[in-house]
Amino acid sequence: MDPSVRRHSSLEDADAMLRLHVAELLGVPADAVRTGRLCPLCGSSGHGRPWARVDDRPDDLVVSLSRCGEHLVTAVARGGAIGVDLESVEAVDRGWDGHLVLHPAEPEDPDRRAAVWAGKEAVLKMLGTGLTVPMTAVRLADHDMRELPAPPGHVLALARRAVRSLSPAPGPAAAAAPSPPATPETGPRGPRR
Repeated sequence: MDPSVRRHSSLEDADAMLRLHVAELLGVPADAVRTGRLCPLCGSSGHGRPWARVDDRPDDLVVSLSRCGEHLVTAVARGGAIGVDLESVEAVDRGWDGHLVLHPAEPEDPDRRAAVWAGKEAVLKMLGTGLTVPMTAVRLADHDMRELPAPPGHVLALARRAVRSLSPAPGPAAAAAPSPPATPETGPRGPRR
Protein backbone atom coordinates (compact mmCIF):
# COMPACT_ATOMS: atom_id res chain seq x y z
CA MET A 1 0.00 0.00 0.00
CA ASP A 2 1.37 3.40 -0.96
CA PRO A 3 1.27 5.89 1.88
CA SER A 4 -2.08 7.61 2.27
CA VAL A 5 -1.93 11.18 3.60
CA ARG A 6 -4.99 13.15 4.72
CA ARG A 7 -5.49 16.63 6.07
CA HIS A 8 -7.94 17.41 8.88
CA SER A 9 -8.84 20.34 11.11
CA SER A 10 -6.65 20.57 14.20
CA LEU A 11 -9.89 20.87 16.17
CA GLU A 12 -10.41 17.15 15.52
CA ASP A 13 -9.01 14.53 17.89
CA ALA A 14 -5.81 13.19 16.29
CA ASP A 15 -6.40 9.60 17.46
CA ALA A 16 -10.00 9.64 16.20
CA MET A 17 -8.88 10.92 12.79
CA LEU A 18 -6.10 8.33 12.66
CA ARG A 19 -8.56 5.53 13.53
CA LEU A 20 -10.97 6.73 10.84
CA HIS A 21 -8.15 6.99 8.27
CA VAL A 22 -6.96 3.43 8.98
CA ALA A 23 -10.51 2.04 9.08
CA GLU A 24 -11.44 3.54 5.71
CA LEU A 25 -8.25 2.26 4.08
CA LEU A 26 -8.66 -1.27 5.43
CA GLY A 27 -12.46 -1.47 5.17
CA VAL A 28 -13.04 -2.12 8.86
CA PRO A 29 -15.14 -0.29 11.47
CA ALA A 30 -13.31 2.56 13.21
CA ASP A 31 -13.88 0.90 16.59
CA ALA A 32 -11.78 -2.07 15.39
CA VAL A 33 -8.72 0.21 15.18
CA ARG A 34 -6.64 0.85 18.28
CA THR A 35 -4.21 3.77 18.44
CA GLY A 36 -1.69 5.07 20.91
CA ARG A 37 1.79 6.43 21.44
CA LEU A 38 5.05 4.81 22.49
CA CYS A 39 8.21 6.70 23.35
CA PRO A 40 11.26 4.74 22.14
CA LEU A 41 13.43 6.42 24.78
CA CYS A 42 11.45 6.01 28.01
CA GLY A 43 8.69 3.56 27.06
CA SER A 44 5.91 5.99 28.00
CA SER A 45 2.54 5.63 26.31
CA GLY A 46 1.73 9.27 27.12
CA HIS A 47 3.88 10.64 24.31
CA GLY A 48 6.11 9.44 21.49
CA ARG A 49 5.65 7.82 18.14
CA PRO A 50 2.02 7.08 17.15
CA TRP A 51 0.90 3.53 16.33
CA ALA A 52 -2.27 1.88 15.04
CA ARG A 53 -3.37 -1.76 15.19
CA VAL A 54 -6.35 -3.69 13.88
CA ASP A 55 -7.34 -6.92 15.60
CA ASP A 56 -6.81 -10.10 13.56
CA ARG A 57 -4.67 -8.26 10.97
CA PRO A 58 -0.95 -8.41 10.29
CA ASP A 59 1.00 -6.05 12.52
CA ASP A 60 2.49 -4.06 9.64
CA LEU A 61 0.66 -0.72 9.80
CA VAL A 62 2.87 2.34 10.10
CA VAL A 63 1.44 5.77 10.88
CA SER A 64 2.55 9.33 11.44
CA LEU A 65 0.89 12.58 12.55
CA SER A 66 1.66 16.28 12.28
CA ARG A 67 -0.08 19.41 13.58
CA CYS A 68 0.53 22.97 12.53
CA GLY A 69 -1.81 25.83 13.42
CA GLU A 70 -5.32 24.88 12.35
CA HIS A 71 -4.16 21.79 10.45
CA LEU A 72 -3.73 18.12 11.38
CA VAL A 73 -2.22 15.56 9.00
CA THR A 74 -2.44 11.77 9.28
CA ALA A 75 -0.35 9.34 7.23
CA VAL A 76 -0.86 5.58 6.97
CA ALA A 77 1.08 2.86 5.12
CA ARG A 78 1.86 -0.83 5.40
CA GLY A 79 5.37 -2.00 6.14
CA GLY A 80 8.58 -0.05 6.42
CA ALA A 81 8.37 3.30 8.17
CA ILE A 82 6.87 6.71 7.42
CA GLY A 83 7.06 10.22 8.81
CA VAL A 84 4.96 13.24 7.90
CA ASP A 85 5.49 16.88 8.79
CA LEU A 86 3.54 20.07 8.08
CA GLU A 87 5.18 23.44 8.68
CA SER A 88 4.26 27.11 8.34
CA VAL A 89 6.60 28.84 5.90
CA GLU A 90 6.41 32.06 7.93
CA ALA A 91 7.19 30.35 11.24
CA VAL A 92 10.20 28.52 9.80
CA ASP A 93 11.54 31.72 8.21
CA ARG A 94 11.24 33.54 11.58
CA GLY A 95 13.18 30.87 13.47
CA TRP A 96 15.62 29.74 10.77
CA ASP A 97 19.25 29.10 11.65
CA GLY A 98 21.01 27.13 8.93
CA HIS A 99 23.75 26.10 11.40
CA LEU A 100 21.11 24.15 13.35
CA VAL A 101 19.33 22.67 10.34
CA LEU A 102 21.57 22.09 7.32
CA HIS A 103 23.83 19.08 6.85
CA PRO A 104 27.37 20.16 5.85
CA ALA A 105 26.69 18.93 2.28
CA GLU A 106 23.43 20.90 1.92
CA PRO A 107 23.43 24.41 0.44
CA GLU A 108 21.52 27.32 1.94
CA ASP A 109 18.45 28.20 -0.18
CA PRO A 110 16.20 30.87 1.37
CA ASP A 111 13.29 29.81 -0.86
CA ARG A 112 13.40 26.22 0.43
CA ARG A 113 13.87 26.68 4.17
CA ALA A 114 10.43 25.45 5.20
CA ALA A 115 10.61 22.51 2.77
CA VAL A 116 14.01 21.50 4.18
CA TRP A 117 12.77 21.83 7.76
CA ALA A 118 9.60 19.80 7.10
CA GLY A 119 11.59 17.18 5.18
CA LYS A 120 14.05 16.73 8.04
CA GLU A 121 11.31 16.45 10.66
CA ALA A 122 9.53 13.88 8.46
CA VAL A 123 12.76 11.86 8.15
CA LEU A 124 13.40 12.03 11.91
CA LYS A 125 9.84 10.85 12.57
CA MET A 126 10.31 8.04 10.05
CA LEU A 127 13.53 6.99 11.79
CA GLY A 128 11.73 7.03 15.14
CA THR A 129 14.19 9.43 16.75
CA GLY A 130 12.35 12.73 16.55
CA LEU A 131 14.51 15.68 17.45
CA THR A 132 16.82 13.59 19.66
CA VAL A 133 19.01 13.49 16.54
CA PRO A 134 20.20 16.90 15.32
CA MET A 135 18.76 18.03 11.98
CA THR A 136 22.34 18.65 10.82
CA ALA A 137 22.92 14.87 10.92
CA VAL A 138 20.23 14.31 8.27
CA ARG A 139 21.02 14.82 4.59
CA LEU A 140 17.71 14.84 2.71
CA ALA A 141 19.29 13.46 -0.47
CA ASP A 142 19.90 10.19 1.43
CA HIS A 143 16.19 9.57 2.04
CA ASP A 144 12.96 8.94 0.12
CA MET A 145 11.33 12.25 0.95
CA ARG A 146 8.47 13.77 -1.03
CA GLU A 147 6.85 17.17 -0.89
CA LEU A 148 3.05 16.98 -1.02
CA PRO A 149 0.33 19.58 -1.67
CA ALA A 150 -0.16 21.72 1.42
CA PRO A 151 -2.52 24.43 2.64
CA PRO A 152 -1.55 27.97 1.56
CA GLY A 153 1.47 29.26 3.48
CA HIS A 154 2.55 25.74 4.50
CA VAL A 155 4.74 22.91 3.28
CA LEU A 156 4.03 19.20 3.73
CA ALA A 157 6.67 16.47 3.56
CA LEU A 158 6.43 12.68 3.64
CA ALA A 159 9.43 10.44 4.29
CA ARG A 160 9.16 6.73 3.53
CA ARG A 161 11.34 3.70 3.98
CA ALA A 162 9.85 0.69 2.25
CA VAL A 163 10.42 -2.84 3.47
CA ARG A 164 13.36 -4.44 1.72
CA SER A 165 13.77 -8.15 1.44
CA LEU A 166 16.57 -9.37 3.68
CA SER A 167 16.63 -12.77 2.03
CA PRO A 168 19.22 -13.71 -0.60
CA ALA A 169 18.06 -14.64 -4.09
CA PRO A 170 16.64 -18.19 -4.35
CA GLY A 171 19.17 -20.88 -5.12
CA PRO A 172 21.47 -23.41 -3.43
CA ALA A 173 23.40 -20.74 -1.54
CA ALA A 174 20.18 -19.24 -0.19
CA ALA A 175 19.36 -22.35 1.81
CA ALA A 176 22.66 -22.13 3.67
CA ALA A 177 22.75 -18.35 4.08
CA PRO A 178 21.93 -17.16 7.60
CA SER A 179 19.35 -14.46 8.10
CA PRO A 180 20.85 -11.07 8.97
CA PRO A 181 20.40 -10.25 12.64
CA ALA A 182 17.96 -7.60 13.80
CA THR A 183 19.65 -4.68 15.51
CA PRO A 184 18.27 -2.42 18.25
CA GLU A 185 17.96 0.34 15.65
CA THR A 186 16.20 -1.66 12.96
CA GLY A 187 14.43 -4.54 14.67
CA PRO A 188 13.12 -7.34 12.46
CA ARG A 189 10.84 -5.08 10.37
CA GLY A 190 12.27 -1.58 10.53
CA PRO A 191 12.87 0.91 13.31
CA ARG A 192 11.49 0.15 16.72
CA ARG A 193 8.10 1.75 17.26
